[in-house]
Amino acid sequence: MRQWKTLLCLMCVGLLAACGTKQANLPHDAGNLSAKLRQGYVQKVDTAVFILDASSTMFDGYQGVQKFSTAQNLLLRMNSAIAGLKLDTGLHVFGPVMGPNQQDSKLVHGIKPHNAAEFAAAAKAVRIGGLTPLAKPLTESIKNLQNSKGRIAVILLSDGMDTSSIDPVKAAAELKKAYGDRICIYTVLIGNDPKGKATMEGIAKASGCGFATTADALASGSELAGFLEKVFLEKAVAKAPVPGRIVLRGINFDFDKAVIKPEFVPVLDVAVSVLKEHPDLKVVVEGHTCNIGTDEYNQKLSERRAQAVYNYLVKNGVNEAKLSSVGRGETQPIADNATESGRELNRRVEFKVME
Repeated sequence: MRQWKTLLCLMCVGLLAACGTKQANLPHDAGNLSAKLRQGYVQKVDTAVFILDASSTMFDGYQGVQKFSTAQNLLLRMNSAIAGLKLDTGLHVFGPVMGPNQQDSKLVHGIKPHNAAEFAAAAKAVRIGGLTPLAKPLTESIKNLQNSKGRIAVILLSDGMDTSSIDPVKAAAELKKAYGDRICIYTVLIGNDPKGKATMEGIAKASGCGFATTADALASGSELAGFLEKVFLEKAVAKAPVPGRIVLRGINFDFDKAVIKPEFVPVLDVAVSVLKEHPDLKVVVEGHTCNIGTDEYNQKLSERRAQAVYNYLVKNGVNEAKLSSVGRGETQPIADNATESGRELNRRVEFKVME
């Protein structure tokens, strides 16, 4: 009889605990981000590192849910949403003592081609404990990312608490300095501590191109999907800062090449649709290069790139009487040719809309 009473008490405690805790969102509630690639968007991130705070302060509750549980759940939802993208990912955990070297900050998964199942398993295996060396994962990412590809997104999920002597905002600035315009840092605040909020906002601001948000702002699937879209995607065709120009987002060429790669065909298809919808437009297709090579060689290369795009547009039904092509060589860069990512951006095609 006593055993039944004990069991009944345990069941009641479990029910009370369930009533006091909010139901977690399903990991797939933010949808499939790769579906946007068929809707006029292109991927702008090649490498993503997720930094998860698993320190002791994440034991605490916020709005009826343990902060770590909220962060872990957000991470799993993000993982599910980006499953269809082609990128490398890593998971960096800080707080608990990990591995034979007793590290309190460690890259526990990756950086390698994203596998949603493997990433989820690594995220679910994380345990909580230890202090909060918030600057460490940012500093250590300088080394961890040294062999990374293309453009980088760093997403930090934390309550913003810090117990180290190193300023995490300065650490973020050093990470930005190491990778320049290749990297953007995004922070997600778990909780509402004012000091933690200021720290997280400072980290995001240090990257220049990133931004800060909160777990509260990403509670619904649609809100999380919107955040991920801003981090990982951009419109395939958009007006550039220069009046009268349209930049084809994502139409970049390999070094010394004028061949349109298969993954860029959807972007050109969007351009075809736009030009067919506006048959009155007269457009010059302009090719551009980075600054490696002689002026003469780059001029010819830019002409070949422009002609390749011109040919694709005409082949797919754009009125050739409204089109012309020209090469601009290396004379009109839109990014810093001193960096590989800048040179990649300069190997591009633009449309110039004529009056």
